[in-house]
Amino acid sequence: MSEYDDLKTYVDIAVEHARDKIEGIIARGMISSGSQIRFSQNSIDIGKRWEELKLETFVVVEGTRVGYSERSVTSEDAARKAVDDTIAFATRLPESMFFAGVEENVHKYRDLKGAYDPRIDDFTEMAPEFVNSAIDAAISEGAKRVAGALMFSKKFTFLKSSYGPEGSSKMTSFDINIRAFQDELDHSGQGLECGTMPTQAEKGIIAAGAKAGGLSKEAIGAVQGEPGVYDLILSPTVGANVLGGIPDAANPFMVLIGFSPLGDKMGEQIAPDFVTVTDNPWIPNGLACRAFDFEGTPTQQTEIVKDGVLRSFVHNTTTAKMYETSSTGSSAMLGLGQGLKMLLPNTSNLVFDNGNHSVEELFENPKPTIYVTSNWYTRFQNYQTGEFSTIPRDAMFLIDKGEMKPIKNVRISDNTMRMFANIDAVGDDRRQIYWWEVPTPTFIPSIRIRDCRITAATQ
Repeated sequence: MSEYDDLKTYVDIAVEHARDKIEGIIARGMISSGSQIRFSQNSIDIGKRWEELKLETFVVVEGTRVGYSERSVTSEDAARKAVDDTIAFATRLPESMFFAGVEENVHKYRDLKGAYDPRIDDFTEMAPEFVNSAIDAAISEGAKRVAGALMFSKKFTFLKSSYGPEGSSKMTSFDINIRAFQDELDHSGQGLECGTMPTQAEKGIIAAGAKAGGLSKEAIGAVQGEPGVYDLILSPTVGANVLGGIPDAANPFMVLIGFSPLGDKMGEQIAPDFVTVTDNPWIPNGLACRAFDFEGTPTQQTEIVKDGVLRSFVHNTTTAKMYETSSTGSSAMLGLGQGLKMLLPNTSNLVFDNGNHSVEELFENPKPTIYVTSNWYTRFQNYQTGEFSTIPRDAMFLIDKGEMKPIKNVRISDNTMRMFANIDAVGDDRRQIYWWEVPTPTFIPSIRIRDCRITAATQ
């Protein structure tokens, strides 16, 4: 019996073991294997690989008393024990204030295009060569030192619900983060690349290295930036973090707990009419693609912002009932800290419509403009109003009267809703962004924003 047969067997056993004991169960088994290559000082220094077979169980003991667990399993008895432990845990919990049922209909699911690389096993040998080529590209563009990490994985999933839905999926993914440096740490650049087809990613990975190296060289001579009000050009990396948080907050649960600024904005114009953002679980190469959600509901494309107007939230069965609408197939087990997870709505891939301006045209602005290529440490003072600050890192430039000069040591201190409303122009260079500052895969181009507040980095 193969490990993939084991996966289905453990899920089947979990559902059958619970069927006559409780009201309902959803079991999801996942086999995943991942690898990481880390590099520093222009060479690969660490390689790691891991594999895991994990069983997740979500149980409905009675009414709205529910529980969840996940653990590694290696035998049929371990699968049964996982169910028994989850039931025992759930019976000790109070009734949930945020559960109103799960998907109960059986569906057929669409085939996802471009979600699985059939040559993924070959990538283990290809990956070091791709990394070394990216390092060489960074050095060729002027970098002195290069560091970063490449991650890649494959995952097989089988889901079965005692309520009826059943489905399986397979995914592959990769993401690389490259940083290039000169003799001074302030003179640095970042390059990112990610997707679902790693064996076809050589060109993109090398381009990420070249971009990081080129930006680090262009950052040489950076001077202290002056606080004030500027137009900003956000690279896709920065836009995904700062602006992507708005459609990502189109979530009823986030509204209810006070972590979204969109609670009373449905139907309102929150951006210019040339801005449209879709939650798209089917987009080729999207890292969060899925044909069905955790409940077994088929996924769908959801226009969150259409022509600048907030049109929709993402929903699972519970929030759809609360809002008297239909599920968007967005149910997921979301972590809330300290190991706790709840069945909640969650976005998949956020996709901004591409614009019709080249990046060069975005630079053609009569007002003093700052081009930000990377940012770290985004922090919110108020999630409900959108007050936040973030620190630009790596290369950053002041564009004024046709000149482009590197600057450093400033902070963006503004309001995400106001910035979203003040989008001035959208580039045509859309790409997918995913890294630790952007945990939701976001397809976004460069974007120019009017009148943003810049403060000194020490404030």
